[in-house]
Amino acid sequence: MNKNVTSRQELIDTAMEIARIEGIHKVNIRNIARKCSISVGVLYNYFPNKTELIFAVVNSFWADVIQNLSGMVPQSTCFPQFVSQYYAMINEQLSEFEKDWLTQLETMPPEDKKRGRELEDQCFQVLLDVLRKALHRDTSISESVWSEEYTQEEFLQFVFHHLIVLLHAGHKNCDFFEKTLRKILY
Repeated sequence: MNKNVTSRQELIDTAMEIARIEGIHKVNIRNIARKCSISVGVLYNYFPNKTELIFAVVNSFWADVIQNLSGMVPQSTCFPQFVSQYYAMINEQLSEFEKDWLTQLETMPPEDKKRGRELEDQCFQVLLDVLRKALHRDTSISESVWSEEYTQEEFLQFVFHHLIVLLHAGHKNCDFFEKTLRKILY
């Protein structure tokens, strides 16, 4: 009955499938081992505990988001329009991912929560880089918009922060935010 697991990713995918079909509360080491037809001991070789599994699943999710955003072909060089596309893609993937996964970080012990935040911050830096590249592609933004008191980097932090707030609030789109960016930049 036991078989060799082909990859760590198979275990992560199985965990996500269990959550999607049966609910997040059914994701545990025993259920994943059963679904993959492996012993619990084999699974512990990949993930020493459920916390490590949760981290791996969340990390895999953000890696997929980053890959999709990096491969995204902008419809134009207009930064506000890109932000809307960017938001829509992240929002779509979040809705498919089961937001319960992200709330798992909140229920972890403080030391695990801190580690989870550090992993999330690493992913967010890559997502911020995608925005940075899009901003630099928009040649219609006048250089006079930026100053020592109003830098591109602070602006990007502002944009990213507000996109995360909109995502957490469950907004389906960021149309008003796109209009706001147009007023600021052009």
